[in-house]
Amino acid sequence: MFDKNKYKSTIGFTDMLFNILLGFAFLFIVAFLLIKPEAKKEDFERRAEFVVVMEWDNDASGDIDLYVEDPTNKQVSFRYHNHNYMHLDKDDLGAMNDTVVNADGTISTVKINREVVTIRGIIKGEYVVNGHYYSLRSYDKVNPPKPNITVRVELHKVNPYSIMWVGEKEFNHRGQEETFLRFRLDKDGNILPPFTFEKKKFVTPMQALGNYTAPPTGAAAYEDGDPAR
Repeated sequence: MFDKNKYKSTIGFTDMLFNILLGFAFLFIVAFLLIKPEAKKEDFERRAEFVVVMEWDNDASGDIDLYVEDPTNKQVSFRYHNHNYMHLDKDDLGAMNDTVVNADGTISTVKINREVVTIRGIIKGEYVVNGHYYSLRSYDKVNPPKPNITVRVELHKVNPYSIMWVGEKEFNHRGQEETFLRFRLDKDGNILPPFTFEKKKFVTPMQALGNYTAPPTGAAAYEDGDPAR
């Protein structure tokens, strides 16, 4: 004989079991959403205090050189990559060293015009950051590129990270040298305001080196005021 009460009891148990499973599923979803992703660790440890970055138009063929002088009057540039705690990562020649020939003979080009100076330790006193228009680096006599180049300099503090200063200047002739900024550090590596911008020359004019009738090849670093062409 059919027992209606037994049938109702089975339905009630099934409903209760379903609700329990539904509750567990809901709690699992909530718990999953509350899980915080592990904070990404740095790709590498930066053993530096400050980084000076100079960039210019990526499509420009021109060669702009970064100069940084520390409080001991030592400079880093393409001529001297290392002095005291300062190091120049690369002498970027503009378009000239943007292209490489691969092992299979194919050509790869990375259009990045950038020079970086890393300051790995603190020397109390004033630092000076300059840019110098070394060469246009173009041999196209038919359609020569325009000499005007926008140059950007950034000063980064590494620990803790922050961008301390950003500025741009226009360069329009070979031999042009500009002081972007001067900044002072105390013994603990803190920047002492204000930033100053008094010009200081690092590149020696050709006439100061002797009686030259014509500059030798590649001597644009000794020239001042010559049109870039």
